[in-house]
Amino acid sequence: MEGNLSTMPLVDLLELIHSGRKSGVLQISGRPPLELRFHEGEVVGGGILDWKGLEAIASFDLHTPEGEFRFETSPQSGRVLRPMASLLGEWARINDECRRFLKVIDSPSRAYESLGAGPPYDVFVGGKSVRGAAKVWGVPLVAAMERVWTGLRSGDLSPLGRYAWYGLRIRHPHARRKRSEKNDLSKKMDGSVNLGDLVAAGVDPTELRRYLVEGILAGDLLFPGRGWLLRDLTWELEPPAIPPPA
Repeated sequence: MEGNLSTMPLVDLLELIHSGRKSGVLQISGRPPLELRFHEGEVVGGGILDWKGLEAIASFDLHTPEGEFRFETSPQSGRVLRPMASLLGEWARINDECRRFLKVIDSPSRAYESLGAGPPYDVFVGGKSVRGAAKVWGVPLVAAMERVWTGLRSGDLSPLGRYAWYGLRIRHPHARRKRSEKNDLSKKMDGSVNLGDLVAAGVDPTELRRYLVEGILAGDLLFPGRGWLLRDLTWELEPPAIPPPA
């Protein structure tokens, strides 16, 4: 079974697989892509590339109007993440909350700082990303986004001009090729410096984001963490929301 989400919305597709008690793998193309594994109509796994689990799945836009899909039947096993009705409800809730928080927080990779604020914002002393704070707090990512959103509104937090992915060192497979152009980012991405160093050296962050997205989607850049990085980069590249007219 294959098609396009413009003619069969994702929710309808999921309910079709569920009602038919089908087992197999659903692949959805997009920025980012999504994979879901089903056993007898229930989701037992999936995510965005190597970022797996409910949190990764729910970060995908449940109501995206475009993207090709392909479902191939095959035996699958694993624990049901949530019954389909519960999964769709939680997925929709996280989508709605993420959209609200992302109007202020452009990405969970964005770093924030707290100067002397007490708990829970003391984890941001010296700077920390939303993702980093979620790990320290031991809470879901969307819960950490809400805390940061609240901290920004209360003045307990202030944004920094860096992102969690600035600390990554990525070696592009074409980095050492002699014919690389002087300004080719693949040549600069040789693993000797991190991505933040490239930005500090004058590489435009937006250009770097686009390059990373294309490289990950093409399969040229294979490294642990590319799933969450792709999700955050695509959020960061989205145009800012336009407020409704007064």
